[in-house]
Amino acid sequence: MDAARFIQIYIVQGLVGLFYFYMSYIILRRDKKNLHLALCGFYVCVGVGVIINIIYASVFNEALVHLLHFLTYFLFCFCQVFLLIFVLILSKSKNVITVRIQLILIISFGVLLSGLWFIPNGITINETTNWKPVWSWEFLIYSYIVCSLFTFGPLIYYSGRIYFKLESMELRKKWIFFIIGIISYYFVYYGTSLSNTLNDSPFRLIWSIISLIAIPISYLIYHGVGREL
Repeated sequence: MDAARFIQIYIVQGLVGLFYFYMSYIILRRDKKNLHLALCGFYVCVGVGVIINIIYASVFNEALVHLLHFLTYFLFCFCQVFLLIFVLILSKSKNVITVRIQLILIISFGVLLSGLWFIPNGITINETTNWKPVWSWEFLIYSYIVCSLFTFGPLIYYSGRIYFKLESMELRKKWIFFIIGIISYYFVYYGTSLSNTLNDSPFRLIWSIISLIAIPISYLIYHGVGREL
């Protein structure tokens, strides 16, 4: 395992995974309302994805590694729908964003993400790639389109609406932290996806160092609103 992959998996993602589980524990300990469950769903999905990623890093069965890598990436994308639900509930109230609507959003996004599995040669990870994931451009573009249109765009739009509705400057300041956390998370998501597609060793190493910002990102999302729930 080269330095870039070691840093990315065991240091960056390992620490982020532990932190995300800790955040989910803190949130659930306070309450189990829909708003809390939505934010907790985001943290749990990422945490589970990290665990799977660490497990398959030491597995050398091509079919199994392919499946585990897909599940890891699926969870890293799927967590985004819980952030969207969280923001929608804050924007429109839980009476409008009912459990039925939340389930529709979750299932719809899950189905769209599942389409990644059926892209021919979308993921290559075996001995020839030194057990590093290499994606096709079709895989990358489909992922970008689905996540950008379904979650990132609406997240930024409704987060902006909430910001302008807030009258307290203190609350606006905290909400800015939340928005920065969201943008930073997507920055890591877009960059990591591009790194897997370019499959360039120097870029992978540079990106593994840049993505160290994932740890403070986790706190920014929680700091912005989690402590006020």
